[in-house]
Parts: sequence; structure tokens; C-alpha cells
Amino acid sequence: MHKQIYQDILAQVQTPTRYTGNEINSVKKDWKKVALRFALVFPDLYEIGTSHFGLQILYSILNNHKNIAAERFFMPAPDMEAILLDKKIPCLSMESKKNLKTFDIIGISLLYELNFTNILAMFSLSKIPFYSRERTDAFPLIIGGGPCAFNPEPLADFFDAFVIGDGEDAAVQISNQVIEFKQQGDGKKKTLLKLLSKIDGVYVPSFFEPEYDQNGFQTLSPVFEDYKIVKRAFLPGLTNDNFPTSPILPFAKPVHDRLRLEIARGCSRGCRFCQAGMIYRPVRERSLADLVQIAKTSIKTTGHSDISLLSLSTGDYSNLPQLMEQLLDLGQGNCNAISLPSIRAEKLTPELMTIIKKVRKTGFTIAPEAGTQRLRDIINKNLTEQSIAATVENAFNLGWKNIKLYFMMGLPFETSDDIEGICSLSKRLAQRYAKGKKTINVSAACFIPKAHTPFQRCAQISLDETKEKLQYLKDNLRHSKINLKWQSPEMSMVEGVWARGDRKLSSLLVKAFEKGCRLDGWNDKFNFSLWQTAFEETGIDPLFYNSRQRDEKEPLPWDVIDSGVLPDFLKKEFQKAKNESLTFDCRENECTGCGVCDFKTIKPVLYDTLIAVNKEDITKDTAIKRLPDEAFKKFEITFSKLEIARFFGHLELATIFHKAVKRAGLTAKYSQGFNPSMRLAFENALPVGMESEQEVLFIYLEKDLAPDTIIDLLNKVLPQGLCIKGCKPFNRLEQKNDNTSSYLIKFHDVCLKKEDVTTFLDLPEFMVKDLSKKKKIRKTDLRKSVEKISFIDLQTIKMVLKKYNERNVRPSEILIKYFKLDEDVIKKARIKKIT
Repeated sequence: MHKQIYQDILAQVQTPTRYTGNEINSVKKDWKKVALRFALVFPDLYEIGTSHFGLQILYSILNNHKNIAAERFFMPAPDMEAILLDKKIPCLSMESKKNLKTFDIIGISLLYELNFTNILAMFSLSKIPFYSRERTDAFPLIIGGGPCAFNPEPLADFFDAFVIGDGEDAAVQISNQVIEFKQQGDGKKKTLLKLLSKIDGVYVPSFFEPEYDQNGFQTLSPVFEDYKIVKRAFLPGLTNDNFPTSPILPFAKPVHDRLRLEIARGCSRGCRFCQAGMIYRPVRERSLADLVQIAKTSIKTTGHSDISLLSLSTGDYSNLPQLMEQLLDLGQGNCNAISLPSIRAEKLTPELMTIIKKVRKTGFTIAPEAGTQRLRDIINKNLTEQSIAATVENAFNLGWKNIKLYFMMGLPFETSDDIEGICSLSKRLAQRYAKGKKTINVSAACFIPKAHTPFQRCAQISLDETKEKLQYLKDNLRHSKINLKWQSPEMSMVEGVWARGDRKLSSLLVKAFEKGCRLDGWNDKFNFSLWQTAFEETGIDPLFYNSRQRDEKEPLPWDVIDSGVLPDFLKKEFQKAKNESLTFDCRENECTGCGVCDFKTIKPVLYDTLIAVNKEDITKDTAIKRLPDEAFKKFEITFSKLEIARFFGHLELATIFHKAVKRAGLTAKYSQGFNPSMRLAFENALPVGMESEQEVLFIYLEKDLAPDTIIDLLNKVLPQGLCIKGCKPFNRLEQKNDNTSSYLIKFHDVCLKKEDVTTFLDLPEFMVKDLSKKKKIRKTDLRKSVEKISFIDLQTIKMVLKKYNERNVRPSEILIKYFKLDEDVIKKARIKKIT
């Protein structure tokens, strides 16, 4: 697509940086020099998808191969989707703006059932047939992976293949096989799928024929005798080779704007409701030395100063105190905060508590899941009220101001006493520990049974029962220190259908898409009435999938998927739930016999023995120099913000420069206190969409730095469209007294008449009222703020503005409020500040 046309589109949407691409650390390859084009699709908005660590892993691994070009796609927001449909523009990649349909492999992340309609929306934009049987050509090959792939059947009719389990090795093996097939194969899709089916973890739905008995239960009959069960792909250990040490820095603010360190994968605590705890076994820790080295490298490549420790159970990491201490030793500006989402009371040693006190606090969540000890034992939570209370008390004492308690409604064997237990437990904790400004957020959600768990055959409570239990919580959790939040019962109901569905649901997904269902995981986008209509028109009964107990003899849609956990183990765990009996964590007790480990290549990887790391080695090459205030001086830096960079918002621009300063290796001055910030400020805040040939920022850097050095270092790390033009020591006496700014405005069409401009300039005044940021009414004389308006040609004007009562008036305000131009006309115009 032509660059100018795409920029015109970006000017019309909210948050255009969702679509600009060209982010720091993104990779754009010459398609003529690669053998394979791999689309990585995350079917949700950019700010969600770009925060997903798995996507970063695959992007890094694939692009590390010279002959593979991996590019990213995200679900466009409704405003962008509408424009793309209107202009018949397909889904375009972030890197090269290529059509999704033109890629060899389309790999789709399946993390959440309520993203499924987004997949069809993205297919539709690129004119990709929905059903795999309608795509007779070998390419594009559409493959899904992620936790939802462990029950692939609801999507089986749409996908050519799925990857079950860890994707790092499988993605490379699939890519190499496809490259070989493109060079030497017979061009037939079935031949390629047969080759791919030999790779560990690859499930090809078309190689299994669905059959339905008189009850409507699905069974799958294998087409080939040597392909009856698909075993999950395992990654034996976590190494530096598969870690993205140069992750992409998104422009639009992601939901998690931190350096993410995956410290471990898998969990062996054995919560009986938890799919992740079953399908990601065994526990594989990353070594302390590797994590410190990864952090050092990634801080250099990103400029991040906040770190998030990723794991299903962060507090269980063997060397957590040592890891946190060594991350903090990286120094101010490198590690200002560590996200520690939750730690059990028994893990809070005096050593760890001392370290936590040094850390700027982010969120803290405790997941009792159930309100009574009986029900916690049933679900194998291994958490007592004493432990919960101790964790809450410790967290508040360590500096957290707000704690989140997470509970589920509708768990197997639940009674009304268990719902009351949520209220009584929460209120006891609030009464004892939430003093002063401290608060507790209670989050409640409906339990949704998932495949490959001991509760996979259990019924999900009905929509009416969910609403009834939720209303009880609303009525009985009224406390000044408690805030109750909940997931939509309707969303949970729809999610439950897809979580344990079969191939009959394919017609439902198409119908829901046709009715307009999009972004169903967002509360403000989810439309239950559309889903109700889709259920009615397809004849799909949600109760068949949700609200019935599945008999032990009933076949399950996902029976052909071997997660590694033995079916007998799941049955025994369900029986133990009935008996209110616990199963203890195998990392600290004997093997539970789940069947995952072969104790040769597949086994727990734990680092119980601490390998000492020299503090000087930790801080070498990364520690920001601690300099006294007199070592810094204030610099005035001028820069241009042109072309694609005009879509950076002010906060986005500030983040870009903060991280650029660090990646450039410059030492900046920081504020004092618990939450230090870089001493950097902008002279003006430009609106989104406006270009500028000369903007100014001020920053405190080492006083001995040469201005030319600062310019060179920053220009090497700034994104496209931003360029440092000048740098000099700040001199208050040299600050310009000229309060005027000049703008060039080029309209898409002829919009202004010369006589109308003359009439405006002849006015003695033109007063308008609006609200200031402080919500106070302010008056502005727009006429007095305009020094000059002149025509360059029929579609281009030059406007010279001056401050009015210290307020910067923008051209758009005059064009809209006096000349009555439509906001869409302003959005399509190119406005450039030239002085």
C-alpha cells in the first residue's frame, strides 16, 4: 500500500500507533531474500497482543533464521475495521504492510475463547475463506497454538493444523518442513499436512473424521492408522537461546509496559480447576545466572526500568530472594520496580521481606479461589485461612496499599455456605488488616470447566444461578474497605461453550461473526443479544456444552490430544475432590504419578543450589553511574517529528525519549524518592497527528558531554520520523521571547475561501468558551491569537498563531470553531508546525 494513503487512514482512527509499525527492535526483511513468510497473528487489540510474551518468543526465534521473515498482525479496533472494509483494504502486517493472505504460514495465538470471532474478522478482511476445506491451495497454511489448542475441536474446521504444547521447537520444525516442501514438494496440501503430522505436537484436524451418536456426542475416527493420538510438544528446559533479549518496544501503551522475565514455566501445585497447571507441566526453572544475564542484555536493548517476573507461581521460584537482590543491584534507572504479583505467606522469609521493602510496589493478588476450607481442599488449593491472613498482613506491612482477592463461583460441590464464606472471609481480612487508606478488591468470576483437568466433566452453573450467586455477593460484601468486581456472567457462559465444544460449533462462530460479534473479551464490546440470536439461528443449545455433568463413559471432543497427564490421574484427582482429600506438590514431596515426566528428557528442572554471582559482575556494563547533582547540567535539545512520527501522542513521545536516552548509553539525572523519574521535559505538547520541524525538550545529562555526541547517540536509537536537529547547554537568557508559531496546513480538498479568511481577519474579536484541564470555564479570543493567515495554493494555507493569555491555541480550534470545518476534514489535513 502507498505510504501516503495509509497515513491518511491512520489520521482518522483513535490510537493510530496501534498500526504504524516500525517499533524499536522490530524486524523488517526483504521478502526477495527469504524462503518463508510467517504471519504471527494475535486476534486481539495491539495493546493486548504486544504484551504477550509468547508472541515475542516466536517472533525472535523465527526472525533469527535468515531465510524466514516473521511479521505481526493484530485485530483492528472497530473504527479501523470499518475504514478497511469501506476502502476494501485487507489486514496488513505491522512490518511491511503486506496482505495477510500473501504469507506462507499464518500462525494464530489461541489464548482466549472470546477472541475466536476476531479470527474470522481478520480472515474476512483479507478475503481468506473461513473453512480449511475451501482453501485448496497449500498456502497460506493456517496453524493455531496456545492453551485453547488443547481443545482444538471448535476451531477444527477453520484450521489446517494446530501445535499442541510448547511452540519454540515446533515452529522452527514446521518452518523448515514448509521451506523444503516449497522447494521439492508436489504442491498438494494433503502431502504437506502429512509431513507436518510427523512433527511432535502437530494436530491435523482433517486427518480425523467426526462422528456423532444418538446423544450428539462427538468421537473422532483417524484417517491414518499411524496417526491416532497427538502428543503434546515439550521443551525440556528454558535456555537463553529461546529468550527474546531484544523484545519489541510498542508505541501504543501496552497493558504491561515492562521488561518481562520468564523465570519458570509450569506449575506442580495441582489445583484441580486449573488448566495451565496441568498442560504446562513439569516445572522448568530458568537458572539465576541466565536470568541476570538476560536482564542485563534486555535493559540495554529496550531501556526498560520496570521488570516483571513471569511464572504461574512466581513465589515458588527456587532462588527468588537472590534473583530480586541481583536485579535491584543493577541500579537506579535499570531496575526501579519489580512486579511481584503474588507470594504465599510461607515463602515470605525475613530475607525476602527485607528485599521487597526496597521495591516500588505494583499489583498484589491472592487467589483463595474459594471462601471455605472445605472447598479449598476440594479444589486442592493447599491454602489455609491462616496462610491467607498472614499473606494479607505481610503484604500490607511491606507497603502494598491495595490487595486483590480472587474467588470463583460455581465450583464443583459448592454450597451456599461457600458463597457466604467469600463474604465472611473478605470482611474478616478487611476488618483486621485494611487500616487507613488500605483497601481490598474482591474479584469474583464464574468457574468454567476446562479440558485436561480433573473437573473437565463437571457442569458449569447456569446463567441464572451465576447471577443469583453474584447478587448475593453484591448484597453481602458491603464494607468500606472492600470493592467488589466481577466478570460478566454472560461472557462466562459463552466462554464455557467454546472451552469444551466440538466441531458442530463452527456454524455458530460464522453466524456470530456475521451478526457483528467482535472483541467479545472486552466488556464494552461484548453483545450478548447477538450471541443469543446466533444460538437460536444455528440451533446450537449452549446447555448441551455447559450445564450438564458429563458421564465417565462419554467421549470427550479432545480425546485425541495427549497433554501428557494420564486420564487415570485426572479421574483419581476428581475422586479425591469428592473425598475432600489433598494432593501435595511434587517439587517438595513424592511424585504424584501424573504421568508427564519420563525422568530422562521430560522432568522437573529446579535450581535449588544457589550459584553465587559477584556483585561487580552483575553491575558491569549496566549500572547507571551514581553521580552527584553538580555532575549534571541542563541541555536544550531540538528535534523534528515528521511523517509517521506525527501519530505519537505526547505520553508516547515521552516514553520513547526516556527509553532512547537509556539505550543510547547516556546518564541522565533522576528525581529523588521512592519512584525516581528521569529529569526530562518538553516545551510543548503537540496533538496527535501534527508534524513539527522543530520541537524542544530539556534534559539533565552529564555536564562534560559534547552536544554533538548527544545528537549522534540519540539519533542512532530514535524511531523513524524523530530526528535530533540540535543540542546546546540550556541558557535562560537565550530563551526566545517570540510567542508565535507558524503552521502549514494542506487540506485533502479545497476547504477555505479567501473571502471567508478575509472576513475573519477583519473581525475585532472572536470569543469562545471551553473548559480548561482543571474543569474551569475559560474565554479565548481566537481572533487575537491569529497573527496571519495566507494562501500558498487553493488547498494549502499558512497560519501564524500567538499565545493568548499564555495559552497555545491550535489551528484546528480556529478551523472548527470559526470556519466550521468538520473534524474529519481536519483529521485528513496535514498540519505541520514549521517554527
